[in-house]
Amino acid sequence: MSDSTNLRQRASGALKVLHQTRNTLTDMGHVSSERTATVLPLVLASMDTAEAIFALLINQPEKSWVAALIMQRAQMEYVLRAAFFAKAANEKEIMRFRRKGKMPNRGKNQIYVADVAKEAAQHLGWDEERLLRTVKSHYKDLSGLVHGGKEVLAIYTQHDAWGDITIEWDELTHAVDNILVFVQLAIGVAMSLSPLDAEAMDRLIRPSYEAAHAYFGSTE
Repeated sequence: MSDSTNLRQRASGALKVLHQTRNTLTDMGHVSSERTATVLPLVLASMDTAEAIFALLINQPEKSWVAALIMQRAQMEYVLRAAFFAKAANEKEIMRFRRKGKMPNRGKNQIYVADVAKEAAQHLGWDEERLLRTVKSHYKDLSGLVHGGKEVLAIYTQHDAWGDITIEWDELTHAVDNILVFVQLAIGVAMSLSPLDAEAMDRLIRPSYEAAHAYFGSTE
């Protein structure tokens, strides 16, 4: 069974890209409004969560990889909500969320995560099919971890010793990459609300974009 060296290195590389990406936020010149006051906290929360995940996988994956993946679902949902409120939600829906913390309804039912992703993708020009595929493939398994489903039982009973959650560590590198993908989506949401023109935005974001491109290209 492989050791966790490769996983730790991958998470360390992702963390560096995250820091570089997040540093661009302060120079985007966002104008204060109810919409930005809803979206940017969610963007920041998603990045803080991503940083915590990477820290766990760098420092103690043998003890904390399950907790790290549990946080991954929160990171994903923060990003999707930020994307939804950036463009798809109307002012009434924004104010309701700010007052009550409730997502809007579609018909008689509260909007589901797939619907949030679909509407966000449509309004932000993202690849809807690809985003929905990513969300659906990860959300169900991550929900089982969050709520203590059969996934937790399987993880904690896979070895004879109680508490031994050792796995093939390289299997977790895809999770690291997926977390960084959602970091990139989060910065895209922030960009959508920035008053900077295309040229100024390109100058600001290009170094972090190239760092992310190099990171993902390192596995090809």
